[in-house]
Amino acid sequence: MLTEKEKMEHELLNILTDSQDPMGSVTLSLLLKERDLDVSGATVGRMLSEFDHKGHTIKHGYKGRVLTQRGFRRLDELKTKQRISEFSSRFYESIDAESRENLISVLTARRGIERESARLAATRATEEDMADLKKVYKIQRKDAVNGIISSDNDVLFHQAIARASKNKVLAAAYDFIWQNGKLSPVMEYIRTSVGGTISVDHGKILEALIVRDPDLAEKRMMEHIDSLIIDVNNYWSQAEIDMRMDA
Repeated sequence: MLTEKEKMEHELLNILTDSQDPMGSVTLSLLLKERDLDVSGATVGRMLSEFDHKGHTIKHGYKGRVLTQRGFRRLDELKTKQRISEFSSRFYESIDAESRENLISVLTARRGIERESARLAATRATEEDMADLKKVYKIQRKDAVNGIISSDNDVLFHQAIARASKNKVLAAAYDFIWQNGKLSPVMEYIRTSVGGTISVDHGKILEALIVRDPDLAEKRMMEHIDSLIIDVNNYWSQAEIDMRMDA
């Protein structure tokens, strides 16, 4: 997301791009107001001086500034950042735990991301990575035996695999999906309701990682995600039956 300063910078550069003649701070301030940005002439003047310093604009005496090639490149950078921000917002909004379809979509996305993460982690994980995975799994297994459900441990286990893959894009993709704090508790609740146990699946994945078998690690991860998808479908099917019976 663009900062407030970047938004103003974006608008100023846009205005200068559209103009064939040099423009001064007073004119630019008035044009910004037309775009619902209430900025004083003094503030615009300071920004223009900053543009000059960075080589984004060239001053033509008292007439004002015109954009340089460096300024055009800066505007392209800001436009790209804005597009990425808008895409990220739409993507985040699609990650909703309130319907079967959305949960299945999220799990399908996870399936593609995490099968590759598991495969890479099997060969790239360091001893420290393995120690982290074993530690998280040990806590999760102990909690499961004691009847304690902790969605945090589920996230930590998968994050550890993503980190162990040594692929920053895969790790960032996983983290981005799980920014929505509702997902893991909902999945844990659903799995518990239908009698599934996440820690059992994690144990099988960990075994494959310990023996450094990428094919097996990928297979176990896919089985895990597929079992979650089955659990979601089973839960919603039962919920629909219960609602019809109560009607």
